[in-house]
Amino acid sequence: MAEYIERQAAIDALDGIFDNVPMELTTEILRLRRELRGLPPAEDVVPVVRCKQCGWSMESREVPGMYMCKNDDAVDNYVRPEFACILAERREG
Repeated sequence: MAEYIERQAAIDALDGIFDNVPMELTTEILRLRRELRGLPPAEDVVPVVRCKQCGWSMESREVPGMYMCKNDDAVDNYVRPEFACILAERREG
């Protein structure tokens, strides 16, 4: 499975090593920063809301370790906390 990171996080990580590398490597680090900035963004990537983060779900009292969905389209379905669906809406706070 592919893993995605934010471009700026990668650039910030490179910036964080400037003080700990020999001077001759700084040119390479600057080149890597330019390469990262020039890479195209990943396509078809969307943020995922897991059931444990969703405002529609609540921890089940009857089935330990599971959540219950209260969305009208999926009402009373038991789901695992890491499950994600298209109905999910991130819980505020």
